[in-house]
Amino acid sequence: MLKKYCLPIFVLALSALCGCNSNTLDDIENEVHLPLYGYIHFDTQAPTRGTLVEDMKRNFGVMGYSWEYNDANDVWNTVKVQAKPNEFHAKIVTYSDGLHTYETLVPWKVNCKYTFFGYYPHEGESGNSVTVSGANVEGTPFLTYTLPAVVANMQDVMTASVYNTDYRSSREVALTFKHRLAAVDVQIINQNAKFGAKDVHVKLTNLKLNFTNLKYDKAKVWMDESMGMERTEKANKSVSYSMTTPLTVVPSDVASGTINMVSSGSPIILIPQEVDGTTGALKGTVTFNLSYVDGNGNVNTPTDAEVQPGNHTHNIVFDGDLVVGRKHVIQLVFTRDAVSVQIIPPSEWTDNNVDIEFE
Repeated sequence: MLKKYCLPIFVLALSALCGCNSNTLDDIENEVHLPLYGYIHFDTQAPTRGTLVEDMKRNFGVMGYSWEYNDANDVWNTVKVQAKPNEFHAKIVTYSDGLHTYETLVPWKVNCKYTFFGYYPHEGESGNSVTVSGANVEGTPFLTYTLPAVVANMQDVMTASVYNTDYRSSREVALTFKHRLAAVDVQIINQNAKFGAKDVHVKLTNLKLNFTNLKYDKAKVWMDESMGMERTEKANKSVSYSMTTPLTVVPSDVASGTINMVSSGSPIILIPQEVDGTTGALKGTVTFNLSYVDGNGNVNTPTDAEVQPGNHTHNIVFDGDLVVGRKHVIQLVFTRDAVSVQIIPPSEWTDNNVDIEFE
């Protein structure tokens, strides 16, 4: 039987600093203090991507639950069936000038346990792409995410959870925000050196990534990550994402240029897609217009190149799913006599620990 609920607790204050590189995306671990007085201050760093969240210098939502306990068996897994967000429901935590705050500070109760769920983005800042479970919904809360039709409106979706904390054990609560969607990026590698005496720069315009059998554009995401996702609607539609500006990749045997379909540092954020007997492999095409230019941007029309300038279409086939919390890379490799297209095995997003301190 669910125990009697306690009085509300203190406001959460949360921050994160994260690093990243070109190959990995990081979950974000945040030490959250529930202090009796004062607030949290932390150092800041500039974010390193536009759309994929690499730090929590932004607003987010929080759900909070508490219950009075009598023995060790009164834990979240026991009470969650009837639990409602009696402490916080869809409370927005706002970020400003190095601080996360929200309203209504009240003390912890000594004889209570608490479970918290964080989620990003808050539905009020999601452009109608996120809704959350109601205040009277019992059990683990969830959000419903609808893939926006406009690519620029796509947002990373993350959740975090911490269970069975209490005032007597610690005033620190660590939340790790984990990415719940999949990311797709396109990488260009120019392995040409020279045509005759001229350097060869590969220039791409009108690049489009086309999925021919995207099944899902809506998903239910439980804030308890162990509960996974549920695709609630099947789209079964073709979708296309376009590069906004031309890209020129310099010749090099080792360096690569990366194009992003929306803006600098922003791959496409998609509902994870399943491969099954109905749809077969997730597949599509990548199309672009190819030209060769010199270092000044002047058109260079080589006579000995097997890969001709003009419009190109190449098939792309994913061997497996678009996986939750992973980045998938479509790699286009340009050589003198071929354009090869391959899918790079997805890189997993890993935790990243950070430190914060009291003011």
